[in-house]
Amino acid sequence: MTETRQMSILFSMSELTTIKVAIRTRDALRFLAEREGRTLDGQLEALIRRERRRIIGQQLSGAILDAADVAVLDASASDVADACR
Repeated sequence: MTETRQMSILFSMSELTTIKVAIRTRDALRFLAEREGRTLDGQLEALIRRERRRIIGQQLSGAILDAADVAVLDASASDVADACR
């Protein structure tokens, strides 16, 4: 193994951690990841991103919005809808 490859492996390993979850949770995550064509890490990232967006949406739902705010939210909603097609 080359020194560059060894350094690459060591760097990659320093970017990882282990979390303990129930087998049922791991299997559910794996099912979702496989369905979406993602790694377990990629699926966790997607779920975290979705939850953050839900929290932001919940916070915005109670906010008083002016016309500019409404226009930005409408544009964002149509962008999301277009991306889902």
